[in-house]
Amino acid sequence: MGKAGGGGGGTSAYNNQQVTLQSGTSSATGVDPYIEVEYNSASSTGSVIKTTTNITGAQSSWMRIKRDTVGIHELKCEVSNPTAVNNPASSSTRENSSIFTDQVEFNALSAVNLTRSNLTYEICQDNTTSSYSSETVNLFVQPMTLTGWSASNNSYRNIMIFPEEENVTVKMTMSGSAGQSFNGNNGGEGGQTIFTYTLLKNTEYTLKLGVTIEPTASIGRGGAGAYFYEGGRLLVACGGGGASGWNSGSHGGNGGGAGVQGGNGTGSNSAGNGGYRVGDGEMPASGLAPSGTQGGKVESCTTGQYWKDQGESPCAWIGNSEKFRLFNGTVNTNTKSIKRGYKADYDKYGYRHNGGNAPSYAVKNGQFVAGGGSGATGGSAGDLTGGGGGGSGYSNGSVNVVKRTQGGNGNSQAQCLIELLSESPTTAFQILVRGV
Repeated sequence: MGKAGGGGGGTSAYNNQQVTLQSGTSSATGVDPYIEVEYNSASSTGSVIKTTTNITGAQSSWMRIKRDTVGIHELKCEVSNPTAVNNPASSSTRENSSIFTDQVEFNALSAVNLTRSNLTYEICQDNTTSSYSSETVNLFVQPMTLTGWSASNNSYRNIMIFPEEENVTVKMTMSGSAGQSFNGNNGGEGGQTIFTYTLLKNTEYTLKLGVTIEPTASIGRGGAGAYFYEGGRLLVACGGGGASGWNSGSHGGNGGGAGVQGGNGTGSNSAGNGGYRVGDGEMPASGLAPSGTQGGKVESCTTGQYWKDQGESPCAWIGNSEKFRLFNGTVNTNTKSIKRGYKADYDKYGYRHNGGNAPSYAVKNGQFVAGGGSGATGGSAGDLTGGGGGGSGYSNGSVNVVKRTQGGNGNSQAQCLIELLSESPTTAFQILVRGV
């Protein structure tokens, strides 16, 4: 909370000096604004975002401005009165005009930012220790933007995130990837989910973000799903879009957000159906691989052959101070010792590649088309005359879902944007005009 004193103005009805708004306090008469800033948390992105500003009391001595973003803002005030004459244009005429304060900046920090809002990510592989990277991001300074990796070993790529200093409450916008478009037809968009969740200190959270290459979704270039795990337990999944067919009008169906069914492909009767809907917390434990053109389903918790051989259940935590282990049990010594539970797999990919595969005759120019999208449940494939269905999404009920949509991401990479949870910041100030 800061109190800003007014500069010298307002002592004469004909005074044309500009009112000054500055930080600190002042006993000067004239305009004496009072600024109160209340923020619970912060959010800022490097891309274009929409900001909503609600103003009440603009015609009274108290005005309140409520904004839905946090950060560095600019502010100035206009003071006017319909009968005031404050700008002597000439000896014979007088013009009514407003008095403006100087424009100032204020940097609003939330209660969260009084501590540190750092989030660390580790990128490693299920099948090798040779690939590793890590970075810590202050979420108040910038969000964390994560995407699938367009490489053949993306299937084994893990993005593990965790706060090291404190629990951090975040807003996550996660989406599956779009199905590929062929011959002027559109692949379906990946489904999207916006949700909030508190990430616990030194606790492993894993993102598996696929890309629209075979076989991360399906044979036929259906979109890949996006999956978010706490330890070994699947919290949220978003479905990928179905790939298009080849003939005119054979579009892919959109993937679904959490709890949203995948969309059906369009075209002839051979278009693929979207993945079926699974209610929050109702995902059966076992995974199911796709069967021909029919989609499969993801496991509700990661199995991992090594941990299965050790007698560990898929949903169990495997230690409070553990480094990451590959699918065969080899320790990746580059990783940090935290509470872990994700269990790497090698040949079944955790049943995340569950979109229906295009039939053998759905080939054009040497490439399969119309594959189904992957997700919580995979969409069925189409063929040359009908697009593939989109994968469905899922939530186990632990997160607070803000929004879930069918479609929303037209990119070939699954994505996740992580921001500090933003409440409704408010700026309130009082303007007292004396001597006018």
